[in-house]
Amino acid sequence: MKNLDNPQYYFNREWSRLDFDERVLYEAGEDNNPVLERLKFLAIVASNIEEFFMVRVAALKKQKEVGSSGTSSDLRSPEEQLAGIRERILRMLKRQYSLLYKEIVPEFKKHGIELLLDLKDIEGYKDVLQSYFESHIKKVLTPISVGPTHPFPNLNTGKIYLAVEISSSEESVELIEKSKLSFVQIPTNIQGRFIRIQDSDKYIPIENIVKLFISEIYTGYKVKSASIIRITRDADFSIDSDEISDLLTEIEEHIKRMHQRNVVKLEVEKNISPMVLKTLVKQTRVEDDYIYYIKGILNLNDLFEIYSRINNSELKDKHITPIYPYDFRNRDIFELIREKDCILYHPYHSYDPVVEFVERAAEDEDVLAIKLTLYRTSDDSSIVKALEKAAQNGKYVTILDELKARFDEKRNIQWARRLEDAGAHVIYGIVGLKTHAKALLVIRREKTGIRRYIHMATGNYNEKTARLYTDFSFFTSDDYIGEDVSMLFNLLTGFSMPTQWNYLAVAPLELRNRFISLIERETENAKNGGRARIIAKMNSLLDKSIVKALYAASIAGVKIELIVRGICALKPGIKGVSDNIKVRSIVGRFLEHPRIYYFYNGGDEEYYLSSADWMTRNLDRRVEILFPVRGRDECNFIKKIFEIQIRDNTNQWILNSDGTYELVGGKSKHDSFSETYEFIGEYELLKEKEKQKYGKTFEPVKNIDK
Repeated sequence: MKNLDNPQYYFNREWSRLDFDERVLYEAGEDNNPVLERLKFLAIVASNIEEFFMVRVAALKKQKEVGSSGTSSDLRSPEEQLAGIRERILRMLKRQYSLLYKEIVPEFKKHGIELLLDLKDIEGYKDVLQSYFESHIKKVLTPISVGPTHPFPNLNTGKIYLAVEISSSEESVELIEKSKLSFVQIPTNIQGRFIRIQDSDKYIPIENIVKLFISEIYTGYKVKSASIIRITRDADFSIDSDEISDLLTEIEEHIKRMHQRNVVKLEVEKNISPMVLKTLVKQTRVEDDYIYYIKGILNLNDLFEIYSRINNSELKDKHITPIYPYDFRNRDIFELIREKDCILYHPYHSYDPVVEFVERAAEDEDVLAIKLTLYRTSDDSSIVKALEKAAQNGKYVTILDELKARFDEKRNIQWARRLEDAGAHVIYGIVGLKTHAKALLVIRREKTGIRRYIHMATGNYNEKTARLYTDFSFFTSDDYIGEDVSMLFNLLTGFSMPTQWNYLAVAPLELRNRFISLIERETENAKNGGRARIIAKMNSLLDKSIVKALYAASIAGVKIELIVRGICALKPGIKGVSDNIKVRSIVGRFLEHPRIYYFYNGGDEEYYLSSADWMTRNLDRRVEILFPVRGRDECNFIKKIFEIQIRDNTNQWILNSDGTYELVGGKSKHDSFSETYEFIGEYELLKEKEKQKYGKTFEPVKNIDK
């Protein structure tokens, strides 16, 4: 009997996460990608690493400080994990800056675009920059010097500062306090981080303009040195359910205190003054292992700004126009969903039908109530505006607004207040749990009685990310699923425990057990000599009980295909343990975001969509849903997506048992992104032709029998 708890059977969570970032970084180095796309991938990696420090490094740092052994499945100590993280981060930083300065910047220049990222690059533009500095920047700058009455400032997390070493001149007035160190926060809110020289395609980081003329700010002082610095603070906080009386107020207080939390990363220019560095280290109490010396501009995340501002289609991926699904064209959306279930795959399918569903419900006089879970949404959300209108139109609107969605807390609070002002009933999540489920329920009065219309998804109600992430949308009016979704909202808003679910499985109540029972059913079928197969696609695979169930299934002979975009704790290819498991990762044009689960089930195949990854946090500390897709055509649609992804040899990586990822290649090029778009175009065209020929596209999907 194999010991499936053996730590050698598991990859380290944190290192696996950084392995994913290295796969993204590979895309930045691919000269087949247009140069702006390469720049975008650099920015994505920088953004990912920043979040990683704010949450994962912060948590490990706390474990180390209290002497905890940690909870890693591979039993590595926090100290060992942090050392491995630093080694990987240093390697990635070296690669990032090499790509930026040696490949990407020269490639831009070939196209007549200059990124003047170093101070020496802008000396020749001093006259024009002097004028801009005087008219735009100087008036905004506020030097904050350290002195007897000016304590060391509270440097804001994520902001760029110029740390200025100064000394008083002979002409300085004796009554003025003397200072050796001062800080200037760089005002990136004037025209962005990168200033474009008028009537040119030259872009300059604003901090270099400030640095060029910094002596003008410190009259009476001599500027000895000026260095760009940036700190990152711990953003990982928890809410004590026993102490809290108002969740919204508590989270607002946490946001206000963000700039007082512990420093987990200090980035400084490589040539920073020793005195300045020594003072920074002392005041921020940051250890050497959390200091990163950067030879180049700090915070490559801001390169997104260059990507969005340069409007040259030749330097970006060929535009993909989302396909508006044929079924939704010139149809009443309620009539359509009554007729059959509908499945969409964004961003290849347009997200407009989802927005239009909410807008139609807001205006329809027969709609009585709308309920929706809101985890992350866009700044200018048409969906939330439609919900406001629905409430103003007198409909019962209930929103589960997850205030604890990390890094979106402030935006969700703003939307919560707007919705409340419009008359909606807003629930601020559940203390101790994050509501990550994606569900929308519309209750409508019809001639035959009250009917429920449901939309569920693998992705958030966010029109912006729906153009960047791949995700499924599913529409149905099935009575039993409608009953389940009603019970879900009753649970969230009224703490009403369901008596029995029809088809949904909900975390943290029984979703883990459902997943394990589905895996174990395949295991038993294999043991009995039958064919058994599992295909699962997700963002991350970490939960140990799920991994152990998959190992047991593999040992029994179940063929398992896993498409895991990011973190994967499971080790494939271990002799006698995971020989039957293959792990793939697809990284490319769009962020692969859906969670899809397939089980052969003795030939009676089952397909599920979910908001949940196979991670402990999703199964134990979040409200998540798993729902079946039962219609023949919808299942075939998902099956085709799986087939396209598995044969991809352009964007796909295979995970080896030693933890390395190997890029798949082949003589015939198969790009899952372009092939999926082509497939969906053909799929919609076929439905149009079938409709013209026979008057209907497919047989309506009947309600699921209990």
